[in-house]
Amino acid sequence: MKRVLIVGILGVAVFGAVFAFAASLTVNSKSLAAGSGTVAACNASATVSYNTAYLASLPGYQVTTAPVTSAAACLNMPYTVTLTGAGNASLGSVSGTLSATGTATPDFTSANVNAASVTGVSVVISG
Repeated sequence: MKRVLIVGILGVAVFGAVFAFAASLTVNSKSLAAGSGTVAACNASATVSYNTAYLASLPGYQVTTAPVTSAAACLNMPYTVTLTGAGNASLGSVSGTLSATGTATPDFTSANVNAASVTGVSVVISG
């Protein structure tokens, strides 16, 4: 009977300690942790488009750059621009850091993305 009582007390102590650690967890937008919290956006929307140039070896038009414009509140934040094609398949992604004005011009030239295959373009700004 003593063993059962000791095991029970030990179990309650361990559960209490784990629960106490979980209860003190802090979540914010600059760190990774388990939990939930409201994260403020740097702006309500960002714009992204893409430019093309004719490439004889393709043959056709290839995506050259995909300019991103966002609010100044997003300055110096990391971004990823992804070009998608049929079935929402990724045709290429470029990551970088927004400038001091919240803009960027990711270069897709080396990816040789055929502009005719592009059905969507998206941008993710994280911080």
